[in-house]
Amino acid sequence: MVITLVEKEVAELNYSFIHVGASKICNNCPLKKVCVDVLKENHSYKVVEVRKKEHICLIENQPMLVCVVEEADYTISVENQKYLENMILKRNSLNCKEILCENYDYCMPPLFDGTSKIKVQNIVRKLNCPLDFDLILIDARKVDKE
Repeated sequence: MVITLVEKEVAELNYSFIHVGASKICNNCPLKKVCVDVLKENHSYKVVEVRKKEHICLIENQPMLVCVVEEADYTISVENQKYLENMILKRNSLNCKEILCENYDYCMPPLFDGTSKIKVQNIVRKLNCPLDFDLILIDARKVDKE
């Protein structure tokens, strides 16, 4: 778990967000170390505790609350094979252009490419793919490249 700052407007239990990195303005902020430096870029987080302490963000002069966050899972599709929980693997990109498919966001998540390593957290279910790909849905965490 990590203590960081979250916009007051959205700081509530179970709120999820993806940390996309710091702005240039953040370099001038005395709170940068506890706001953006404690988070991994392109990782997903979920708020597990909201505290009352408030700070003002330099970017848009907006109020931020101190929150405890933990890394959150992504629900994504992978090719169907034998997976075990806590298994680390490279997620192969799928070649899908069916943007209206109900599964498209699982199959083509923007934060994952052909070199992304993931850790399987949970196997959710088999997916019904209109292109006949043999896919399953999993909850996964992104693993930093070494």
